[in-house]
Amino acid sequence: AFSTPTSSWGVYRHRPGEADIETLSAPAVTLDADVAFERAVAPDGVEIPYHVVRPAGSDPTRPAPTLISAYGAANVPLLPQYRPEMAAFVAAGGVLVQAHLRGGGEFGRDWYLAAHRERKHVRDRDLVAVAEHLVTTGLTTPGRLALTGGSDGGLMCGIALTTRPELWCAVLPMAPLLDLIGGTRDPYLDFVIRKAWADPDDPAEVRRLLRLSPYQLIGPGVFPAVYLQAGATDPRCPPWHARKFAARLQAAQEGDAPILLHVFDNAGHGAATSYEVATAQDAEWLAFLIRTLGLGPQEASG
Repeated sequence: AFSTPTSSWGVYRHRPGEADIETLSAPAVTLDADVAFERAVAPDGVEIPYHVVRPAGSDPTRPAPTLISAYGAANVPLLPQYRPEMAAFVAAGGVLVQAHLRGGGEFGRDWYLAAHRERKHVRDRDLVAVAEHLVTTGLTTPGRLALTGGSDGGLMCGIALTTRPELWCAVLPMAPLLDLIGGTRDPYLDFVIRKAWADPDDPAEVRRLLRLSPYQLIGPGVFPAVYLQAGATDPRCPPWHARKFAARLQAAQEGDAPILLHVFDNAGHGAATSYEVATAQDAEWLAFLIRTLGLGPQEASG
């Protein structure tokens, strides 16, 4: 089984010694889009790779409505494969950027450890480097740039929108972890935080956690449009994270952009959610994003 960012899953067979690959089940969806592989340079000089999926025929000289999808944690790779919700965004006329940040498992153990525990902040600097590179090269502008990520990637979103709010038009944290201090009261999260972030029994480590915890980073200011999505039955990133964060951000918002929250019933942490609920979740955040970025029928046809 194999897929690409522009073609859904198919099944193929190769027999040793033969030159050709046999298609057993062809992809059901193939996007009319182009894929490019680019790199941004992080503050420490390390090149951070990312894939760009752009609708075919779109004007490369015109700043495009762009969505960065990233994770960069837990040694989990964000692979360049087909994701139906992201394909829908591209089909609507948007440009998708899949950023391969340190902390993830794309490039081996050293890549993962480079943004683990005491170096967790490296992941967030990598993300900003990619975003700024997209703006500098003219692919997009802050007024047309959005960000999404789930779970630990939701934490990444929270840090990005509280520390660099001017860089984004919209931020969409999904099933997020947002309060690293309050999370220590939850037995599962206490285990995860001790393993991946810091020792909450050490005052110096707690002070470091405060610089990485989005809920504590909120202060009065002008924030981009925010759509938080959580599951009522999520045991790994419980919905109180999203609820607390949304309430505090709404109170701190001095701009006009909306801060929205939807906690879905019968929704867990990703794979624990039924197809019907997951489809409703994707439809809702895509509608929010497409409207916020100003995508319309004319752009979608281009």
